[in-house]
Amino acid sequence: MLSLTKKSDEPVAAPLWHTNFRNFERLPDTKVVRTTFFVNTAAGAVAIALLMWLGYGEYRLHNLSEQIAASQREIDANAKRNTEALRLTKIFSDEDKKLAEAEAFLKAPVSVSEFIELIGQTLPKEISIEFASTDPKGQVYLLRGVVAGTRDQAAGSASSYVDALRVHPRLGTVFDPITLDKLTPDATTGFMNIEISLKVKTEAKK
Repeated sequence: MLSLTKKSDEPVAAPLWHTNFRNFERLPDTKVVRTTFFVNTAAGAVAIALLMWLGYGEYRLHNLSEQIAASQREIDANAKRNTEALRLTKIFSDEDKKLAEAEAFLKAPVSVSEFIELIGQTLPKEISIEFASTDPKGQVYLLRGVVAGTRDQAAGSASSYVDALRVHPRLGTVFDPITLDKLTPDATTGFMNIEISLKVKTEAKK
C-alpha cells in the first residue's frame, strides 16, 4: 500500500530556540563616533558663541559708559568756563553800552544843560515843564508838562509854544522836527498835559 505522504528531499530549518525580546531603543550606541557627541559638541559651540556675544556686548556697553562719563566730565568742566565767559561778556557788553551812550552824549549838538537853559528862556507863563529827558544816543529830546486854561486855550498855547521852538535861532537849527505829541486833560489839576518831542537834525548830527 502506497504511503499518502511524500517525503521531501529538502532539509527542514531548525526552529528558533528562544524568542527575541531585545529593545532596540534602549540598546547602547555601538557606533565609532556616537551621535550624542555631535549633539553635545554643537550645543557647546552654540553656548560658547552666545557667551562670547554677551561678553562682547558687555564690553561695548562698558566702553560706552566710560566714554559717556568722560564726555560728561568734559562738559561739566567746559560749562564752568562757559558760564564765566558769559558773565564777562555781559559785563563787557554793559560797559560798552555805557561807553557808547557817553560818546553819543558828548557828540550831541546841544548839551542837556544848554537844552534846559534854552527851554527855560523860551517857556511862556501858561506852560510849566515838569520833565525833560533825552534818549541814550542823544538824538531825541522829550518835554512833558502842563498848560493852564481851557481846552481850547491850552491847545492854542501849546501850538504857539511849539511854533516858537521851531523858529528859535538855536533850537530851530538843531532840532527838526519839533512836534506836539500829546495834549490830554489832567483830572487831578484841571490842566492839560502836553508832551513835545524834539529830534536832532541830520545836518546837526554831522
